[in-house]
Amino acid sequence: MERFQHALRVIAVVTATALFGMILGGTFGYVAALITPTFFEATLPWKQVEPIGVATVLGAFGGTLCGGALGAFAMLLQTVSDGRRRARED
Repeated sequence: MERFQHALRVIAVVTATALFGMILGGTFGYVAALITPTFFEATLPWKQVEPIGVATVLGAFGGTLCGGALGAFAMLLQTVSDGRRRARED
């Protein structure tokens, strides 16, 4: 039962950090496109899409990847430190 609870905790933490990263990345992309719209217009190969939309989606995608990776790394560090603490107690 302890392993199941640990697995649920890992899934919850990684999902929460990925969602938080998505929100921050999307917000960053949206604000960046509002501040410098000509930069995104010049770098986009497609002319039919809105630069603000593309910047928001790309920012959210990058934020999701970075947030999920950060959450997974945090859970890895916690698992290693818990294992070391248990080994010291024995």
